[in-house]
Amino acid sequence: MEEQIYQIYDRIFKRIFTLSNLAIVNMINGLFYTNYPPDSTVTYPNKEFINTMLKKRIADMFVTINGTHTYHLEAQIQKDNNIVLRVIDYGFQYALANSDDEINLRFPEPMVIYLSNENNIPEESVIYLDFGTQGKFEYHVKNFVYLKHDTVELNQRKLVILIPFQLLHLKEIIHKKPTRENFLKLQELIQHDILESVEANLKVGNITLEDANQLRELTRQLYDYLYVHYYEIGGCEDMKPLLEGALELPMDKYRIRIDELERENERIRKEAEEKAKKTEEQAKKTEELYLKEIESLRKKIQELQK
Repeated sequence: MEEQIYQIYDRIFKRIFTLSNLAIVNMINGLFYTNYPPDSTVTYPNKEFINTMLKKRIADMFVTINGTHTYHLEAQIQKDNNIVLRVIDYGFQYALANSDDEINLRFPEPMVIYLSNENNIPEESVIYLDFGTQGKFEYHVKNFVYLKHDTVELNQRKLVILIPFQLLHLKEIIHKKPTRENFLKLQELIQHDILESVEANLKVGNITLEDANQLRELTRQLYDYLYVHYYEIGGCEDMKPLLEGALELPMDKYRIRIDELERENERIRKEAEEKAKKTEEQAKKTEELYLKEIESLRKKIQELQK
């Protein structure tokens, strides 16, 4: 189950790169302290490479801004001492595949995004490349430990594209103390840290309306995975699904329409029953009047016959 949880983190990380160019540019600016204009072009170079052992290697994401500067992003849920080696390997494969000539290799700017609250992660990791008599070179890889940055900073740096991962605070809450009180805190986290951040960034133009809808949907999906996981391991009987209407998904409009139709059908059924009841009562009254009139006429006939 843990492997499935890690996979959902990875899948959501890759999915955020389907958001608008505006959101991606803001994220790159926020992570690397660059200043690309909001209308910059965004492209995604090939991230699959075949190494010398004929094995396919897949990096998480390469992002090129304005056709000139490429950034390499890797997401990690746990600390991995080998990630920096993989980063330089991916960077080297990228440089080979995208070289304009045979003597210049241009590496992308790398960063590892740690999605868990890892300790002892430096701001950047360094690999020392020793070329013998040609000297040594330091290869620097920036690190970004997501959960160490609060929502105020994330919003200031326009990193709302990563906001669904605020739910990873859930792991800390659940493991420490799976109480009803902590689950209520989780609901507050969803409302304040995520939904309000998405709305605020939408209002100031950091993301598009479609971006906002997708971020809400990704939050919902991650919540559902975490909910199922912690329910299965026990201790979260008080954990309830998000309140109705808190997050809207594309299929919600169909659910809402079904509810509306069911309510409308119930209303029509009750009206028909009431109408039928009134009709039955009216028919009964009419029948009684007719019977009384018939009886009255029979008595008059009998009197005339006397």
